[in-house]
Amino acid sequence: MTHPTQPKNELRDAISESKAVFWHLGIFSFFVNLLMLTGPRYMLQVYDRVLASSSIETLVGLTVIVFVLYLALALLEWVRSALFNEASSAFEDVLGERATDAAIEASLKDPGMQSERPVRDLRAIRKFLGGPAPKAVFDAPWTPLFFIVLFALHWSFGLWALFGATVLFVLGLINQRSSSKLMAESEELERVSQMRAVEMVRNAEVMEAMGMRETLRSRWREVFDASDGAMTKSGQILSGFTSGTKSFRLFLQSAILGLGAYLAIKGVSTPGAMIAASIIMGRAIAPIEQLVGQWRSVVSAKDAWTSLKGFLELSPEAEDGMTLPPIKGHVSLEGIFAGPPGATKPVLRNLNFVIEPGDVLGVIGPSAAGKSTLARLMTGVWKPLAGHVRIDGADLSSWSRREIGPQIGYMPQQVDLMSGTIRDNISRFKPDADPAGIIDAAKAAGCHELILRMPEGYDSQIGMSGAYLSAGQRQRVGLARALYGNPSFVVLDEPNSNLDAPGDEALQAAILGLKARGATTILIAHRPNAIVHCNKLLVLESGEIKAFGPRDEVLAAISPKRQNGNVRTIRGGEPNG
Repeated sequence: MTHPTQPKNELRDAISESKAVFWHLGIFSFFVNLLMLTGPRYMLQVYDRVLASSSIETLVGLTVIVFVLYLALALLEWVRSALFNEASSAFEDVLGERATDAAIEASLKDPGMQSERPVRDLRAIRKFLGGPAPKAVFDAPWTPLFFIVLFALHWSFGLWALFGATVLFVLGLINQRSSSKLMAESEELERVSQMRAVEMVRNAEVMEAMGMRETLRSRWREVFDASDGAMTKSGQILSGFTSGTKSFRLFLQSAILGLGAYLAIKGVSTPGAMIAASIIMGRAIAPIEQLVGQWRSVVSAKDAWTSLKGFLELSPEAEDGMTLPPIKGHVSLEGIFAGPPGATKPVLRNLNFVIEPGDVLGVIGPSAAGKSTLARLMTGVWKPLAGHVRIDGADLSSWSRREIGPQIGYMPQQVDLMSGTIRDNISRFKPDADPAGIIDAAKAAGCHELILRMPEGYDSQIGMSGAYLSAGQRQRVGLARALYGNPSFVVLDEPNSNLDAPGDEALQAAILGLKARGATTILIAHRPNAIVHCNKLLVLESGEIKAFGPRDEVLAAISPKRQNGNVRTIRGGEPNG
């Protein structure tokens, strides 16, 4: 009988990486808890032996021993804390890259999400593992040791402690049931609140120019207040249980003193046992009290664990296949049906065409025809619903992104650069990028002189998303980034939408350069002058191919009237007449 393959649990495996550390934590926790008996034992000896014998020598000897034992306890606690930090750091180190990949994959699959939540979830778990709650968990298995000592002192001490522990445990369960839902609601509302705050900051210019600040602030405040209300309510419940637990624990310790006094009066116990029992019982029930006090962090860590596990399962770790030869640029689409991730109705339908190395293909069509979807599809950003995108005969999905990415140049319609310097962005943030290669890419994009005129040249900081640059400058730096490394396949989506005349001339020169070195180039455009140097043309309409073939033949076929206008204008640009 075959059993279904269990899905890989990467979080459990990451915890298992620190298995040896957790074994050491268990051993250290045993000795820490054993040394916690030092104080009660000292009290027992002082009350029952020293005071009875009036022996100063015995008192000094006991005190020295206790001092040494407490020093050992301090050392063990310090080492144990270091081990918890080591385990939490190792956990984050194992899953750091996977969490980042999961966040990127989530954003690609749902562009509206733009979620960094997997990274935040990982950090939340890491903080939890290094916090006080796991220490209480590791202390809990050794609580029977304290109950055994209490029973050894007198059976009534043990029963009273068991009763107290049971009540505290029940209070913890009630706390969990009453506060978990509110805490989860609060966490979700807080996430939405943070997302809206980020949106306001990113769109501050538009918001301020059109007087939208008050409206958007109210929109944010509505969610913020709801989050605050849920957090306040859950906090009140938690603080109520925490206060109740603490008060009940103090009562238990006071009551056991009364019980010990009664037993001492009856002559079945001693004053020393009375004091020791109070201290030992406090230690026995401490893990339960700590977990109740840390319940918010426990619930948050549990939610983060579940969330991160879900993200990792949705973006399984890609396995690198066999290394393929460098691409030449033969691109084919076979029976493609495609749309945005998660879409059930395709935007592109039954696309079939082939372009050869060195071809410059212009893609035109009305808005919402599917041109940008095609660009994302041909670069592997989105996956087809059906059909195949092939480069040099191999399905694009079979390539390792690490392998094929440097061989592709892509400039999306909205050029978002990243915080850093111009050289960082052009070199795609390669730490060992050759300066000559960066300059070659900038010259190929026609922006080398533009960059040199900046305050610090290639080392100029551009701010978040390139905020310190104009739209045209971002587009030209984005073109240089697309051309870096002389990629064999280049896709440019509306590359001239923000360019002035010099920028447009630089773009045309860059296209000629791509054509001269035999790179396969896709140009998606609305403006006719963008397709001047295209030798092939693809016309999309409502997601389907209306025409495909040599540029002039396609233009003549789709619009005979333009033969006297735009077509001549386009032809007239080759090259200057």
